[in-house]
Amino acid sequence: MADVTVERVEDAIANATHPEIDATLVELGMIDDVRVASEEVTIDVAIPMAGIPDQIKELLAHRLADEIDAFDVPITVQFVLMDDETRTRFFEMEDDQWSGLDGEDGPDGPVASADDPPAGAEDTGPPF
Repeated sequence: MADVTVERVEDAIANATHPEIDATLVELGMIDDVRVASEEVTIDVAIPMAGIPDQIKELLAHRLADEIDAFDVPITVQFVLMDDETRTRFFEMEDDQWSGLDGEDGPDGPVASADDPPAGAEDTGPPF
């Protein structure tokens, strides 16, 4: 434990990526705080809103734990809400770099294909 420092943990998690956005958690402003005490690492992860699905929170926590696995210390990941400025930057990056989980829609809903009717168009069924 003596060689585990905040700086080493921050370096280790610097490349942890978001599961739905092509950016690191650091780039997205999601790493709010890192603490090392009593043989445990605690990372506060800032999320943009309270309703983030548990599946995403679990993926975030696992990605961080994987990055510091070599330290062989327990990790606690706590979720806190982003401040307004960080949230604004987060959503801008989300819009620009959305990748989604496999088979999921984009942040603004499904991506329309060329065969889909225009948004707001009424579906009247087959043309016969």
